Amino acid sequence: MTKKYTLDKIEDSQYVFLEHPEEINQLLIPKEEITVEISEGDIVLIEETESGYTIELQKEETENTREKVSNLLEKLKNKK
Repeated sequence: MTKKYTLDKIEDSQYVFLEHPEEINQLLIPKEEITVEISEGDIVLIEETESGYTIELQKEETENTREKVSNLLEKLKNKK
């Protein structure tokens, strides 16, 4: 089954993903199993397979989310 996650952080030798959008459930994947170039905050689809994980970056959704966060931060700055 494929699920959507946000890459929360890269810690020690693991990638820490939070299930999207609730970001409550966590998925830890060892660095050596990550074959795509992703960075913190990226939204990805992850499917667990017999041979490991298939990870697909959701580029447009990631960009939209980053833009929303940036806009919210800008609004907060302007309120002061």
